[in-house]
Amino acid sequence: MMRRNSFSSLWFSEQGPTLLMDRNLQAHKEDNKKRNATKRGSFTRSPSSDIENQKSSRYGHYYGSTNSLTSALSSAQQPSPKTIRFQVVVWSIDRPDVTLSRVSMKFRVTLYWNVDDGGDDNGSDNADETSVSTRSTSQNGVWVMQGRSRASLKAQTTTDGETESSIDVPPLSIINAESFQAIGTPDVSMLREDDKLMRWTCLYRATLRQNSMKVRNFPHDEHTLTIQLGILQQRHKGGLWDRNKWRIALATEDDSLGSTSVPHGLLVDSVAIPEFMYNKKKGMSFDFAAIPFGNNTGYYPGDESEQCLEVSLDVCQDSGYYDTNIIPLFTIITLAAIAVIAAMDAEFFFQRGLLLLNCAFVEVGQRTTIDSRLPRVRYQIKMQRILNSFFYMLFFLEFESAFVYLLTKREGWSMEHTDIIDWIAILLALGNTFYLTHMYYKDVNIRLVKKRKN
Repeated sequence: MMRRNSFSSLWFSEQGPTLLMDRNLQAHKEDNKKRNATKRGSFTRSPSSDIENQKSSRYGHYYGSTNSLTSALSSAQQPSPKTIRFQVVVWSIDRPDVTLSRVSMKFRVTLYWNVDDGGDDNGSDNADETSVSTRSTSQNGVWVMQGRSRASLKAQTTTDGETESSIDVPPLSIINAESFQAIGTPDVSMLREDDKLMRWTCLYRATLRQNSMKVRNFPHDEHTLTIQLGILQQRHKGGLWDRNKWRIALATEDDSLGSTSVPHGLLVDSVAIPEFMYNKKKGMSFDFAAIPFGNNTGYYPGDESEQCLEVSLDVCQDSGYYDTNIIPLFTIITLAAIAVIAAMDAEFFFQRGLLLLNCAFVEVGQRTTIDSRLPRVRYQIKMQRILNSFFYMLFFLEFESAFVYLLTKREGWSMEHTDIIDWIAILLALGNTFYLTHMYYKDVNIRLVKKRKN
């Protein structure tokens, strides 16, 4: 049964990723009306009650899921005017390429920041250009991006025709992107007039480099998919976005106003990763980390180190095909080979050897199909090691049959003595078979334990 708050029921073709931004903009319009009414003395505003109303009545539908932040990140719920706040909503994830350590994602990044009227707002000489002080034009005009880091407000006035004012926009960088494409055009809006709350948002399709995605434990390998976001330009002392004056942070409830269940971002419920699984209750993790390249110690005494936002999702390979088909099949083939040794005496070497080779040919045929599905890497992975051990066990039994046959025909050993050797070989083969199945399914049991804990 579909969850009541799932995005699946609200997927309107390509308009789905825009739905959140429209709800957020409408929420701020309603909030501005209440703020204006408060200034006129119509009623007294209670911040705590407004938040409850936002969560219960006005924004009754929340979307997606993610995990709670650590106490250090969640403590900054009231952002300072000098923060650039991030919100990340992931809409789709393609099958990760574990060989090349790449993954393609579609996600929307939204930036919130407050622009002050006048003053040395950005710590630069042209800070007056970044201020916004025309309330009438911001209400009647449209913000249009001019390049990557500049937005102009185009408004219609009654006297001078078309007028423009502009602000600087934080230049977003997708740090671990190998290639990316902006879907549509970035959208810039002023959400509140009184504290000049600005919002910039853009939908991306990007191929992201990941840390070395080793598959030695395939098909039970686990990986962490990461999006690294930051502001890299003009972050030096006296720069437009001086890192000591503009800190990066996470979007708060005051920014999202209930348009998403988690203000700083989420993974849309309908996201399915081909051949991989993830914990929907845990969702994504948000953390701040040092920029993974360059000098992060600062440019002068007291300078803050440069940081980026890391949005990560833990995924694991979907091993159901191998767990329920391949390993049981190879186990049964090995048990059948052991039964041949137990049922036939050593003098029937030809029959024993022929049946064992038939079992080996069956495994070779299966390996041809299985190897085409395995990751193409230069090292041995877990699945290959397990299947090789099953194959070697058949030839161990083949060589044992030849050995006891020689003892019978050339050394004159009795059947009672060769049966002892056969039973020792049978016990060794059974022990190895159970050991291989235990080593394989051990990681499956660990996954089940983690799932129960979560």
